[in-house]
Order: sequence, then structure tokens, then C-alpha cells
Amino acid sequence: MLRSKTATRTFRIQEGDFGDARKYAESLLARSGVIGESSKETPLVFEALMKKLVNWGLDENVDLEIVGIARLGDFRIRIGFAGELFAREKGLANSAEDRVLNAYDDKLDYDYHSGYNTISISVSRGRSVSLLACAIAFLCAIVVYIPLGFLLDAREQHDLFANYVLPFETLYANVMLMIGAPMTFFSLLKNLTDTYVVSQRDSGLRRLQARTLATSVLAMLLAFVAFFAESIVLSRLEGFSSSFGGSANRTFAEVVTSLMPPSIFEPFEAVSPIPLIGVALLCTYALCSSGKYFNSLRHAMMACYTLFSRMLHVVIAALPIFCFLAIMDVLLDSGFENIIEILAYFIAGGFGLLLLLAAYAIRLRLHGVEVIPFARKLGPLLRENIRIGSAIDAAPYNVRYCSKTFNMDRAMLDRDLPVLAEINLDGNCFLLVFFTLAFAFATGTDLSWLNLIGLAALVLFLSFGAPNQPGSILVGMLIITMYLNSLEVVCVAIYLESFFGIAQNAVNVIGDIVMVAIEDSKEKARTKN
Repeated sequence: MLRSKTATRTFRIQEGDFGDARKYAESLLARSGVIGESSKETPLVFEALMKKLVNWGLDENVDLEIVGIARLGDFRIRIGFAGELFAREKGLANSAEDRVLNAYDDKLDYDYHSGYNTISISVSRGRSVSLLACAIAFLCAIVVYIPLGFLLDAREQHDLFANYVLPFETLYANVMLMIGAPMTFFSLLKNLTDTYVVSQRDSGLRRLQARTLATSVLAMLLAFVAFFAESIVLSRLEGFSSSFGGSANRTFAEVVTSLMPPSIFEPFEAVSPIPLIGVALLCTYALCSSGKYFNSLRHAMMACYTLFSRMLHVVIAALPIFCFLAIMDVLLDSGFENIIEILAYFIAGGFGLLLLLAAYAIRLRLHGVEVIPFARKLGPLLRENIRIGSAIDAAPYNVRYCSKTFNMDRAMLDRDLPVLAEINLDGNCFLLVFFTLAFAFATGTDLSWLNLIGLAALVLFLSFGAPNQPGSILVGMLIITMYLNSLEVVCVAIYLESFFGIAQNAVNVIGDIVMVAIEDSKEKARTKN
């Protein structure tokens, strides 16, 4: 069943007593079969929320409607009531319920429409269905193509590809760019502004940011190493060839000329990455120097970020459909030959990630952290992050998990992990560089060393501006393919997101946890001495 819900029950809080509502919430948990940590955490969050509503000033005559909703493996308890907008910040400062709600912020979602508040408590999350759906789309494309290969000749297959498959595929890519370019801009603006604010507040965070930048550069260097090592192997196989390393297709003068767009709207209209980054840097400086207007402008920026983020979630939900079309694109154009070649590059990319993970293991060992016990404890953390889909949204959960499981300092985690979730994007850096080089290798796009340096800088900024949620690899790869004038590999960018989106988020999270583990180890060593 895709969606089911229990009967809605109505309660009233009288003189601060919400015992009946709590008992009903506990019965919903028991009925849904939720066990483990969620069965213990949810009553705690529910009680803190009820107390917060009382302290906020909820009228005892207002009906609280409580219902349990199951959808696609997720289960949540939804609380609704009419009245003015519920303000979490209103009430006693730093009260016990505020601390609970802040700690479990990843489980809470607030909505307000037409005078009605809706608060959802996420109890359990099903595993991501996106990867399974895309895998099914891959198999369905093969099943559909096999009879077409017998029934249609080469010309008819090409007509089907050119007149039906390619237009829809191009439509999806254009929609992603239409939303992804502003999303990348506002995400970059948000992350740069947050970085500036925390760096002004804490010198320790400035050092953390510098080390994070160094790890991103290291991730790109490892991507270069992994690609060149694997390209040697692939070039020796029959059917794999490359003209990589030839003359430059973009001169230094062209790069300098493109730094400033002819109009402020041109980066979004033409999806020009370098002007997009330049405008974001200029806006960041203007925003951070706006004085008394800073908070108002930042709220407006966050509103735009949230708007495009919601739009991106809607568009990315259609990814399995267009994954099917992208695979049909390759099959109708060249049969199974290119599919096998693409799979070979994807397998090579997966092995390349092992190099990045090995670098993490070496860093942990050098700072006195036992690698094998550390790695064994990462499983539940990664599974929950895959379900959430965004390292930023999962930061509260990651703080709780690392504090309890790895016995890390809670104050250090509260300070560092939210910052790292925004700027420590090793997975983005590694995958974007690796597969951009693979695209160049496969399509014969000639790149000089100057182009490679420019590409690395571009990927670094695009990663820093990545929305850090599903769709970031697709948006980044589409921008890069336009930059390299390699639009023929747009189809590959679609199922690169399909099959590596989860890996990218997992590597980002591992990078965050490795960084805080090293910081925690250093702090414990200083305390011991």
C-alpha cells in the first residue's frame, strides 16, 4: 500500500493535561509495529511538543487532531490544529522542551496553511525507493528494447530515438537546469554566508573550514589519480579509446572574458557556471556587509532557497521515468555496446571511491582512531542518512548518533557538524571530477592542463554550492556538460544521479564523521596531556 492512515482522533489540552493524547500516540506506535530507538524517541519528542504548545499559549478549547500516516515505508504522527502560526521560538528561552525539539529537529516538520497548523513527527523512514525504482527502470528499458531491436530496422530505431525519446529527455534536462541553476546559486549564497558568519564568530571554525577545503582538494586529486589509473586499464580493452590530453577547447582569454556576464540574468538564462559563481560571490559580499538589513535579506534568501528546494524535490521524483528514457536513448542509438561501456565506467567510479575511503582510513589511523571498530559503527548512521537524503537535514540525527555511539563530545558536535554538512562535500568533488574526466575520455573532448585546473576550480565551487540533497549530481553534471559543450552525454548524467546519488551523500556524511572523529581525538589527546 502506497499510503494509509488511521482514523483521526480529536483531543483538547485542559489545564496542561495531555495524557489522553500521549496514550493515543503511543497506541499508534504499537499499532504500526515500530520498535527500537524510534519507539523510545517518539514519545519523548511528542511530550516535549505538547509542553511547548502549552507554553506557547494553545487555547484549551482548540481541538488537536492526531493521526498516524504510513506512506512508501515511512510512518509519521501528524498533529493539526487551527489558530495563529505556531512559533517555536516563543516561550521560555532554552527550556527543556526546546532542547529536546532542537536535538530531534530532523524528526519534525512544520506547515501552516489557511489558518491551520500541521506538525509531523517522523517515526520511521523506509529505505530509499529511488535506487530500486531506477534499477527497475533500467531492466524495463532492456525488456522493451529487445523486441524493438527485432521489429524495427536501424532507421526506424533512430527515428524513435530522435522524435520521441530525445525530446522528452531534453525536456527533463532543461527543467532540471531551470530549477537547478537558481538552486545552485542560492545554495552557494547560503553556504558562503553561513561560512562567513561562523568564521567571524569562532576562530576554531575558521581552522576547521580551512581543513575542510583541503580535504575537498584532496578528493579531487584522488579523482584525477583514480581516473588516470583506470583509463590506462580501459584503454587497453577493445572498444575503449580516447583522444584525451589534446589541444585546449577553451583558451585563457575565453575564460577571462566569461568571468563577468553581460547581464545579471545571463548566468541563469544560459546556465553559465563561471558568471554564476561570480554573481554569487558578489552577492555574498553585499549581503554580509548589509549591516542592519542582514537578517531581512538573509530571510529572503532562505525563502528563495526553500522554494527552489521544494521544486527540486518534485522534479527529482520523476527521475526513474527519465532514467528509463535515458537508457532507451543509448539502446536505440547504439545498442548494448555503449551500455556495456557506461557500466564499465560506473564500475570504475565505484572502485575509485575506494581510494577516497582508503584516504579516510589513513587519516583516522594517523590521528589514533581505530579504523575497523569505527567503520563497523557507521552502518546504522549511513542507513538513516540514506533515508533522509540530505546531510544538512540529517545533522541533528548525526549529532545524537556520534555522541551516543562514538562517545564524542556533544558540544563539539553541535558546533562542527552543521558547518561540515554545508561545506564538506568530498563525495560531490570526487564524483563530479571523475565522471567529467570519464565523459571527456569517452567522447574525445580535448582538455589542456589549463582546462583541467579550471575544471577543478569549477567543480569545487559547484560542490560548495551543491544543494546537498537528491539531484545535486545531476544538476552539477548538466552544468559541466554544457560548459564542455558535450550535450550528447546528458543521458549519462541522468542515470549517474540515479545510481550514484546515494553514494555521493554517503561519502559526504562519512567525510563529516571522519572530520569530527579527528577533532574529537585531538581534543581528548590535549585533555589527557
